[in-house]
Amino acid sequence: MERRRRRSRPGYKIRRVLKKIPPGLVLKLILYGIGVWCFFYSEDQYEATLISFKAIVILGLTVGIILSLIIERRYKYYLFSILAFGSLGTASFFKVNRMLADSKEQHIEARILGKALQSARIEHSRVSIEYDGFSRDIDIERIQEYKMNASDFIDLTARKGGLGYYIITYKELVEK
Repeated sequence: MERRRRRSRPGYKIRRVLKKIPPGLVLKLILYGIGVWCFFYSEDQYEATLISFKAIVILGLTVGIILSLIIERRYKYYLFSILAFGSLGTASFFKVNRMLADSKEQHIEARILGKALQSARIEHSRVSIEYDGFSRDIDIERIQEYKMNASDFIDLTARKGGLGYYIITYKELVEK
């Protein structure tokens, strides 16, 4: 009696390999992927929100350490998990602040402390302002760069977010 030769099916091999992967690992990889995306989302939202860098770092570290202690069991992955889960916390903070924002816009006039024109080292022209006790750099659009030398103030059109931090919708240099 002749034995039949089984054809190797690609679907069978893939299913066999997938059965060996623990579901907890898949869940962690999904969370880490979301954390990396949240890092870039938080970076974009930080540029549009009047909040100190120190407050965001403290929030991110606190959330990251707490979630890492709960979810991650191996110490060698703590640094990456703190970063990923901290980004998840800051992205959630920015999302709630933006979702619950007031529809009424306000004008905030801030004194310019320093100016930096676009160069090989600086990607965008920016001005430094002090608002509510912290210093902040605001990017200036290319259209308004000609006003930088003559301006002493910047007029920020902003909406108050749900958590109390202003979301910048428009920036204009003011000559006085």
